[in-house]
Amino acid sequence: MKFYTKNNLDRVICKTEYHPDENWIYCDWEGYANVDAVKSWGLEFADLIKKTKCPSLLNDDSKSTGPWTQAMEWIESVLIPKVIDAGLKYYAHVVSQNTFSEMSAKELHMNIGGQLEMATFKTVDEAKEWLKSKQS
Repeated sequence: MKFYTKNNLDRVICKTEYHPDENWIYCDWEGYANVDAVKSWGLEFADLIKKTKCPSLLNDDSKSTGPWTQAMEWIESVLIPKVIDAGLKYYAHVVSQNTFSEMSAKELHMNIGGQLEMATFKTVDEAKEWLKSKQS
């Protein structure tokens, strides 16, 4: 199962795919994500978690550009409760080298604290190892 999210310029900015063998959902972000794109992605992502009963997200933000702080309030107040209710437990976030994007990830990590087990990583391989350790 997979889907693609486009930004307001009709450019694919996120490829989201369920990996049943690893039992995680992998999101590969690239470029700038405007608020509407983040919301569109979030609703489809929540549906995917509900359908798959998948407890883990591998969110690869390493190729994203710019902050996503404009969507932070919606992510915290709408998306996070929705995905937790759907069954998400572990959130591995690979940060971008873009300072603003990395700051957004750190802000989210601070703000959702105990609601969801979240960790940030510099590489996809580190994030995969962390998620595997949570499944054992």
